[in-house]
Amino acid sequence: MAAMQTVSARIPTDDLQWLATLDMQGANTPSDKLRALVTQLRRQHEGALEYSASLQWMRDLVAPFLTAVGAFEHRQGRHSEVLRLISDWVPQLMALLVAESTLGKDPLRKAQEIEDKLVVRCVQLLTGILRLGITASTDCYDPQVLDKHLPHLIELSAIIDSSRKSSGNKEK
Repeated sequence: MAAMQTVSARIPTDDLQWLATLDMQGANTPSDKLRALVTQLRRQHEGALEYSASLQWMRDLVAPFLTAVGAFEHRQGRHSEVLRLISDWVPQLMALLVAESTLGKDPLRKAQEIEDKLVVRCVQLLTGILRLGITASTDCYDPQVLDKHLPHLIELSAIIDSSRKSSGNKEK
């Protein structure tokens, strides 16, 4: 463990109360939480927050919302698969962006690599959502939530398909 230094700071009561209630894995006391927050912020600032740490951070950020949704679903006996998919994939996208804070010595190659990773994950999310449209009844709070948007996606897909066939750029 690194050498520790004592720091004294005046913190507004509201912030101290918030810190006391903040749920951070492995940090129980306000001192533990401050150390964890400083470490996390330093890593982020230095660009050293790798993907798994970034993913955990993003999941921690959305955890209160997901806990509230889980409690709501339990009480109501309902479930939204769309919400589950999006709340799972968005932290992954954000973690990728946070972890890739520098383009390094070959910025074009790195930018292309990040672009590919983001597109792959977005297509996976969209594919998961579109699969929910296969059946007449979707596993969503609003049974029409997908039906409102599917015609537009189908139209765009048809236009893209037609355009690529007419220009000779057939799908591989």
